This record gives sequence, C-alpha cells and structure tokens, in this order.
Amino acid sequence: MKKLMRWSLLCYTILFTILYSCRADEDMLSTYPAGSSQQVNQWMLKTMQRYYLWADQIPSQTNLDQSPKDYFKSLLVKDDQFSVAIKKDDPGTIPQSVRTLFGFDFSVIQQHNQLTFALVKMVLEDSSAKRAGLQRGDIITGINELNVSPENVNKIMAAVSGSRTLSLKIAELKDNQLVFKRSVEVQAMLSFNQPLLSKILEINNDKAGYLYLADFQDGLAGSLVKPFQEFKGQNIRHLILDLRYNGGGSVSSAAALCALITDKLKSGTPFIVYKGNKNGGTVNHSIDQAFANGNQNISFDALKASALSLPEVYIITSANTASAAEVVINNLKPYIKVTQIGDKTLGKDMAAFTLSDTETPENKWVIYPMVYKIFNILDSGNYTSGIEPALMADEYAQLPLQPLGSKDETLLASALLVITGQASSNLKTKSHNTKNMVFRILAESEKPENFIKIPL
Repeated sequence: MKKLMRWSLLCYTILFTILYSCRADEDMLSTYPAGSSQQVNQWMLKTMQRYYLWADQIPSQTNLDQSPKDYFKSLLVKDDQFSVAIKKDDPGTIPQSVRTLFGFDFSVIQQHNQLTFALVKMVLEDSSAKRAGLQRGDIITGINELNVSPENVNKIMAAVSGSRTLSLKIAELKDNQLVFKRSVEVQAMLSFNQPLLSKILEINNDKAGYLYLADFQDGLAGSLVKPFQEFKGQNIRHLILDLRYNGGGSVSSAAALCALITDKLKSGTPFIVYKGNKNGGTVNHSIDQAFANGNQNISFDALKASALSLPEVYIITSANTASAAEVVINNLKPYIKVTQIGDKTLGKDMAAFTLSDTETPENKWVIYPMVYKIFNILDSGNYTSGIEPALMADEYAQLPLQPLGSKDETLLASALLVITGQASSNLKTKSHNTKNMVFRILAESEKPENFIKIPL
C-alpha cells in the first residue's frame, strides 16, 4: 500500500507550488561562492523583495553574514508567524510539533483548585502514540521527568520539541484528585496521512452526516467521494463538518470539499480571491480552477456527481483550525449558510508559494513566504485574529473527553442541540466548567509556527 510520508505537515501550503529562481544581478551573485551563507541570503533577499506580501517593509540594510535561517527571519515583519525557510538536506530546519513527531496533541490546563495536567486531545492513527496505547482524553501529569505544573510549562514545551522519546505519566481524575495509572513511552516517528472519520447520526426523525478531517493533504478529493456518496444515499438532512484540529494544507483539497458540500459551486463559479503586493497583484479563481491546482485523483465533474444540496452546514472549530480549513468556512459563506460552533479559529488568512534557487544547485534552501491574502468572492477576509463562531462551545466542558464522532462528545453534542433547536444560551459564552470545576488553558502543543506542510 502506498503511503505518503510527511515530515511536518504544513497546515498552510495553499494554492499551488511554484519553483522559481530569482535571477539576480550577475555581478552581485558572483561576489559570493555558490551555496555560501552570503549567496543564499542574497538570493533570499531578492526573492522576498519581489514576492513577499510585505516586501515594502523589508529593511533597507541587512546583514548577509548571518546564518540563512536567522537572515530569513530578519526579513519578516513582526507579526508574520508563518513564513519559513527550510534546508532540503537538513530535517532539523523543519519546524516540528508534538503531532508530527509523536502523533498526538495536548493542552496543558489548570483546574480552579490548582490541579494542572496535560490533556490528550487527539491521537493519530498508525502513529507512535497510538501504538503506545495513548488515547484521546488521557491525562498526563509528567513528561520526561518534569511534573506538569504552571511553573514547568515552558520547560515542558521546550523538552517536548527537543526530544526523540517522551516518557509520560498517565493519571485519572478521581474526586478532584489525580491518581497515577501507568507510564507510557512514545518514540518519535514519521506521521502518515490520516483516514477520514464519517458517520450517519440519527437525530429525532432525521439523519445527519458527520465528517472529521485532520488536515487537507494533497489528493484528498478521491477519498471524500465515498462518504459523500453515503451521505447522499442516506438522504441526510444535515451535515456536521468537524475541523477542530485541522491546521489546513492544500487549498485544492479544501475546494474539493466545498464543491461536495453544496451543488451551488459549479464549474466556473467564482470561489477565491488572492491579493498580493504590487508584483503579485490580484488573482481570481473559480471553484474548478482552485480544485485543479492540486494533485487530485478525480475529475471535477466526477466529484460534483456526489455533491449535496443542503441549505446549511455546521462546522466545528477550535483555536487549532487554520489556513485551508478557514478557507472552507469563509469561502462557503457566499453560497450556503455556515453555522460555526466551538471556539475561534487561529486566523491564517494568507497563502504561500514554494520558492527555490534553481539557478544555483549548491543552494539547498527553500523558502515559503506569505505571498497573498485570501478573500471570498464578496471580498470578505482579513480574519487574522481568527473567525468567531456563531455559537461558542467549550470542548473541555465535560471530562473525560469522549471519542470524536460520539454523540456524547461536547462539541458534537452542541452541534446536535443547534440542529434540533435545543441550543441553550450557555453555548454563547466560554466557560471551562466540568461539574463546577473551572479550567484555563496554559499551553497548546500545536503552535502557529508548526502549521506547516512541506512536500518533500
């Protein structure tokens, strides 16, 4: 079975991949040896001056004697968390996260009585964490001999990012006390593309389709057809799309999902607008153009044969929802009612190119700068601070966490309450209540700078 291996899955590689060489002035390029830090930095500068979204804010004076990684960072505007430089033959330059290294995500949360622990939110299939027996809802009280505490949060996050093995202490919450259960050791290993999770849920006399997507990897379209054929064959009346942990990926795959959600998105229908600097200009893509920009394994017409014709879609989100996942939310709105439930999204409303120096084989660096801001066809975008849900719901409102797709799971249960008209006003305010126990989030294992999908 062919599997697509990926190092760090870049939740933001959108649009299409372009290999471009900035042909800089020959006299300048000959100043430094090919592949040297100065030559690489000079190429980075010329490329960024042409394509970077904030090219007009690049410093006029730069220090070419820095390491390429540090030099690239010096070119970025203060609030740019997403542009990154990678050395192709050095995996150590690829941003990593707990999810990509070990196959799970966690949040460090603190209870009102000062109990602090890391809560496992999700575990990837076919991952080291899964093989070690880690499950969603597990409570971690120790990581690599560090107790999980407010004072140790920064040390824990640093230890996790720099480790190849995690030694975890697992506990359970009993009578407001943490009781040790077992120890787990998780080894770092590559992650694979994740399977879809789809279900048909019975609610009263209606049927609702539920679809959970971990990310938008390239070539996803073909895998989406089967669940949507099932949804269509079962005559579902409602669709719940769970993007709570989806950090993005391919816009082509996100466009494929949108085309399946509503039959209003036909070939030629305007879908997405990219706005760049004076060199990039404005680019408008129809739904089929956006779809065609990826490595899909099905035609657009064949995809549309399984499209639904529902008036509304319910989308579950969190602070981990980003990039192409946010495109789904924002760019469906002109065509279908979108009811968002959960927490505010991350806020990555930008697209990146892949840029490499094809004129200099000795230069092994590849850069992924933010090149475009993304809008829908109504010119609505600018959600850098995240997209607010219509109904706020707290994933940690009930512990232990239930499996994704369970009707008892907090966010899915909230969506079902909205569908049946039973949603109460407490969905509109965020309160980490677990039987009168209040929590606050101290740290997240999946950080914005790790939202990267890099094709190797």
